[in-house]
Amino acid sequence: MSTYTPIMNPKRAALIVAIGLLVGLTAQAADRVWLLDIDDEIGRGTASTMRGGIAAAEEGGAELVIVRLATPGGLLDSALVVRDLLLETNIPTVAFVDREALSAGALIALACEEIAFAPGGVIGAATAVIFDATGSFEEAPEKVQSTVRTLFRATAEARGRDPQIAEAMVDPEAIVPDLAEAGRLLTLTAQEAELVGYSDASANTLGELVSAKGFESSEVVRYEIRTVDLAAETITSTALAAVLLVVGLLGLIIEMVIPGFGIAGVVGILCLGAFFWAHFLVGLAGWESIAFVAGGLLAIILEIFVFTAADFGLAGIGGLVLVGLGFYTSMVGPLTNRASALQAIGIVSIGVVAALVIAVVLITRLPKSKLRFGGVILSSTIAGSAFSRRQSEREPTEWVGRTGIAGTDLRPVGIGVFDEERADVVCEEGHLDKGTPLIVVKDEGYRKVVRKLSKEA
Repeated sequence: MSTYTPIMNPKRAALIVAIGLLVGLTAQAADRVWLLDIDDEIGRGTASTMRGGIAAAEEGGAELVIVRLATPGGLLDSALVVRDLLLETNIPTVAFVDREALSAGALIALACEEIAFAPGGVIGAATAVIFDATGSFEEAPEKVQSTVRTLFRATAEARGRDPQIAEAMVDPEAIVPDLAEAGRLLTLTAQEAELVGYSDASANTLGELVSAKGFESSEVVRYEIRTVDLAAETITSTALAAVLLVVGLLGLIIEMVIPGFGIAGVVGILCLGAFFWAHFLVGLAGWESIAFVAGGLLAIILEIFVFTAADFGLAGIGGLVLVGLGFYTSMVGPLTNRASALQAIGIVSIGVVAALVIAVVLITRLPKSKLRFGGVILSSTIAGSAFSRRQSEREPTEWVGRTGIAGTDLRPVGIGVFDEERADVVCEEGHLDKGTPLIVVKDEGYRKVVRKLSKEA
């Protein structure tokens, strides 16, 4: 028995193959150029945006990255992060100076393989300055200026440009014959940049530049600022950073003075995690910050769950110090000026002190509090004076006078064991070690008030 096998029409087969090839070529042609915009001042979020944009371009197989610059400058630490990203990527990069790339913006432009100018574009004027609380500014110390000069020279050399011209953009005393006079910072127009090899192309519009590079406008992907970048810039602001520090440290301190682990610890870790995550995203936090914070949290966890101590433990104090160091180093970068560094020290110090003070107030000044943290009632009954007169006048019960031992550390709240019966207790004396002999002196129903059992008793 014979079977019939239909044969596809050759023309139809050729058409299908052609369509497949066309679809494949179209898919390959799409997203060949990625556009990253830097408008207005360069801030913390700029570093986060550029990091995400370059990573997305690399993952998408981009053939060219265009960085459009229209900025008067901004934070040098953020510009340094962007510079490193541009120098490290394998994708060809072009800086399109759309009107101005001044100060920190000039460093970013120099980090690109090519620089193109729009009509009226300028680049330069990059001396480092420090702003005070009133908004006025002055030149940064010589140590910072020297670092910035070196960065500009090294970046120019890495891209095959005259380093002396780059240095003149930072140092008003640098002299470039027929271009920069002593006492004036160098700022290049588009025409001047072309004469000294600092301009590789000129274009009236971005579309014209894309065409000159051999691409179609349909192949350009404009990378949009993400919500996460805006969040990072907001969280790294001074005010919010201070709030996160206080709340985060307060949560951890509360966990150290009461048994168990609960909502206070969770909130504390979330706040400190948000603080650290944002500063890492903008390029300020490094591995040393991670090491400090991780070591500090480990010491605090050991203090809560492992070590026993009658008072606030050394492990907990050491952990707080390490956490403070971790978050300080995550707030400053290599080009952070002295004023900003002192501000970071102040924020961390105030955060630690404020958290300690608030924790003490919560524990010692709220005698009727029934806030639950980790399933344990937090009540400020560190001393007998914290009890109300009504509580002290209660009739004795069968619990009063019973003896037992501390089943956990009492700080001052914990667990007591009385003839194999466990009960929530609060220590009149503040803190007692696990295993300390106890005697019940008051019975308040939901908890028993105890003190250390003396040998005479």
